[in-house]
Amino acid sequence: MTDVVTLRESFQIGGRRTIFVLSGLAVLDAADNAGFGVLAPDIRESLRLSTTTITVIGALAGFTVSIAALPLGVLGDRMRRTAIAGVSTLLWAVASLLCSVAQVAWQLVLIRTLSGIGKANEGPVQSALLTDAYPPRGRGKIFAIHRAGLPVGILLGPALLGGVASLAGGDDGWRWAFAFMAVPAVILGVTTLFLPEPERGQFEQLEMPGHSVATTPDDPEVTLSAAFARLKKVRTFNLIMVSLGAFGFAVTTVPIYLSIVMDHHFHLGVGERGAVVSVTSVGALLGAVVGGKYADQLFARSPERCMYAVGAAIAALGCGLGLQAYAPNVTAFIVIGFITQGLLFAGLVPVILVVAAITPFQFRAVGFAIVGLYLSLVGGLGGAFLGAAFEGWLGPRVAVAILAPIASVVAAAFLVRGARTVRADVAQAAAKLAS
Repeated sequence: MTDVVTLRESFQIGGRRTIFVLSGLAVLDAADNAGFGVLAPDIRESLRLSTTTITVIGALAGFTVSIAALPLGVLGDRMRRTAIAGVSTLLWAVASLLCSVAQVAWQLVLIRTLSGIGKANEGPVQSALLTDAYPPRGRGKIFAIHRAGLPVGILLGPALLGGVASLAGGDDGWRWAFAFMAVPAVILGVTTLFLPEPERGQFEQLEMPGHSVATTPDDPEVTLSAAFARLKKVRTFNLIMVSLGAFGFAVTTVPIYLSIVMDHHFHLGVGERGAVVSVTSVGALLGAVVGGKYADQLFARSPERCMYAVGAAIAALGCGLGLQAYAPNVTAFIVIGFITQGLLFAGLVPVILVVAAITPFQFRAVGFAIVGLYLSLVGGLGGAFLGAAFEGWLGPRVAVAILAPIASVVAAAFLVRGARTVRADVAQAAAKLAS
């Protein structure tokens, strides 16, 4: 294995503009998701919705992301990815503006669906862009910067959107918050259109003897069915997907329930809820920094250890969420959330490296799209309905305390199982390329 590439060397090869613009898009995405969770009680009261309805609507954007990610992944393996990401972001900006004028539940459903379509490029298109723009032995740090956009968005989004809503005042303060979010979305969307497009698989091809960089964006083999058939044979990939399906409940549905816990049990207003979520997200940011610092070295020494690290982080997260739901006071709620979010984001970076390494570059965008499919569709929307059944029966606290630990431990078990096959699958991906 080659030496780990420093961040400075990665910037010299791939430039700074691509990673920082795409990280800005990740910040926007996370800010919207976190902001919706914090504003959910206010939206529910303003539009006179039930807890179950607002929870399902909150998960709807994630469901749409998973569905739209597949066709966007196919397009991302064929067309200019910077154009796809830019246009998608502008579409998201329109949805955010429309959200500010929604009057009834069905309108909010359509708007959040449109928002999900706009966000769907983040997983397949942006991840594939970063994989091809930066060298393999430095991708951990690059992915860490991109993933750090999520806690930054979680940090800024609730405080910013909650602050705008509080400043606007009244039952409709949340509307001004979503109108505000449309402005940076337009700016970043236009900027993304002018980013450079990296050659597909350029680093992997150059590492193979007798191979040169040659992209074939119109290759007829790059289809959804071909990608599914090829990836179905990758044992580690399948185990990671099953794990993410179980894990999705903890990262998409649980935050909405925890926001309701803050509202009902701690009697926190929208601004206070936003502040709590922002403080706990600092732990996520620190976790991303730690993950980025050590992921490249960990993967270079042992891909198996990457799987173990992610499994341990996910298991700890689920148990932490269960404890957080029953925190005796706001201080304990924040401390537990800080620790669990840190563990989660420290484990996210290594698993992205694994997915990038075991997925052939010809349909890498589709591979990352399937990641979103399992995380948001299987885990997110499926978890929303399962959580709604438990919430209606036992209440939000019990639902989180029971389902989050079980889902996370199951997810960790599949990742540990995947550690047995990861090295062989990485070697197989390289062998396929060589042939």
